[in-house]
Amino acid sequence: MTETPANPMTSAPVNKMLFKMAAPISIGMMSTFLFQIVDTYFVGQLGALPLAALAFSASVYLIFVSAFIGLSVGASSLVAKAGGAGDRAQMARVGTLAVLLAFTLSALLAYLAHLMIVPVFTLLGADAATLPLIHDYMATLYLGFPFLMAGIVGSGAVRASGVFIRTEVVFAIAGVINLVFDYLLIFGIGPFPEMGLAGAALATVLSFSFIFVGVLAIMAREGLLGRMPLSGLGTTSRGLAQIALPTVGMQLLVPATGMFVTWLLAGFGPETVAAYGVAARIEALAMIGIFAISAAVTPFVAQNFGAAAHDRIDRAVVFAGKVNMYMGAALWIVLALSGPFLAQIFSDDPVVVRFVTLYFRIVALSYGFVGLINVTSAIFNGLQLPRQSLKISLVKALVFTVPVLLIAAPFGIVAVLVGLSFGNIAAGIYAGRLMRASERKYNRPIADDSILGEALKDIRRLFGR
Repeated sequence: MTETPANPMTSAPVNKMLFKMAAPISIGMMSTFLFQIVDTYFVGQLGALPLAALAFSASVYLIFVSAFIGLSVGASSLVAKAGGAGDRAQMARVGTLAVLLAFTLSALLAYLAHLMIVPVFTLLGADAATLPLIHDYMATLYLGFPFLMAGIVGSGAVRASGVFIRTEVVFAIAGVINLVFDYLLIFGIGPFPEMGLAGAALATVLSFSFIFVGVLAIMAREGLLGRMPLSGLGTTSRGLAQIALPTVGMQLLVPATGMFVTWLLAGFGPETVAAYGVAARIEALAMIGIFAISAAVTPFVAQNFGAAAHDRIDRAVVFAGKVNMYMGAALWIVLALSGPFLAQIFSDDPVVVRFVTLYFRIVALSYGFVGLINVTSAIFNGLQLPRQSLKISLVKALVFTVPVLLIAAPFGIVAVLVGLSFGNIAAGIYAGRLMRASERKYNRPIADDSILGEALKDIRRLFGR
């Protein structure tokens, strides 16, 4: 009689497993963020105004991506829980339903957003000189949204099933496709037309299409895609909605806050908006490690929750929290020192260089706390408690960020950046307290542990104290 192989998510050492999951996830994330970085680099060669148009466009792009990352997190949580319980049929039902929903819903929303390009970006603060450039870019980019959103949701389901590398390879190849066609279509190299911003958008759409085909092929191979049986459809839909809707709300608050910051900074001129767009893209790429650990935590926790391995969840809580704090501290040191050099890669405009330099000296100080927010939210999602994650995001946005920035804005750009950093730090402390309260409620042994306290113990041990 052949024994069923052990599930590594519920049996392998916790620390090793989380790193094994996070490494390929970081590759896929890097490819996704490189779409924005590559576009920023090439568009920066066209001048500050096209760069500002790209920064405005990024706000809406991130709204879409964040919403469907929310759906992906919800779907992956359910797929992972079913995997932990050994229910392959339920894994396939959730995967199929989630991808169909992602493609259909994103196609509809992209069509509506296309009709509203001018009023939306006017509301965001774009002026008459920037709006035509934004229209050139977004009118093409919206065509690729259904392919990317379905790919994001599908890749989440694949990772949750325990397959970590294949989808990341697909995203990496898509990044290369975007790089090559950016160069060819923006500047009109060889037989290709010179399309400027529209060329950057078309290159991205081509890469999104590759992601769609590649991810769906992997899902089919792993048994996560097939016919959607009517039996159990209602139960699966309700389960997906219960997890995904609060998670989508949580994810949307991040770019919504970014749009608010963009609107606030528009009052300081288009160069400042362009600078914020540069800083935000560098930040996203720099924080890939933090994002990857958090992305790995949700399926890990959900699989162990489904297998009733609560002690492994406890160890993951402390380990992931500490790792993100350490990475945040390291990033602040690196970015605070290299900010001016990084800014000059994308633009030699003095306003851009000064803003990016200040941004990383002030805001990057809070990255460890951003990691704490992300990992706490990821744990709650894995435990099928998405409302707790939504609560963290609501408090961060509506209590610690928006009101503070409104007060800070009249005092200048430095005050706005200090406000952003304060919001991250305060929300990180709040998230940690919420997690400890949840652990006490269920009488878990780590209820009295503190991520910050554990990190300080590690530092003392490092110096032999």
